[in-house]
Amino acid sequence: MTYKEFLEYIENNLDGYKVFMEKAIAFQGVKNQKRQPNKRWNDKKLKNAAYDMWKQSMQPLYNNLKKEVNSSLPHNWVHILRHTKFLRV
Repeated sequence: MTYKEFLEYIENNLDGYKVFMEKAIAFQGVKNQKRQPNKRWNDKKLKNAAYDMWKQSMQPLYNNLKKEVNSSLPHNWVHILRHTKFLRV
């Protein structure tokens, strides 16, 4: 499973993704308010920054799982993710 496939699967199956994104967008919004008015980001840039935070937080997980799964086949990854407590968090 590629990193892109992994992210897509996690985003579609982990409820925590929505919560993470809400909090990351709020965090980026607070940072944005501290910027000078002419340097503030628009909503799209805020959402992109929040999504970058998500990707950075998932990269170590992907790397660790990649060592454990030891396969590039998506169904092997899905099997591991479904049969561990990962998706129940």
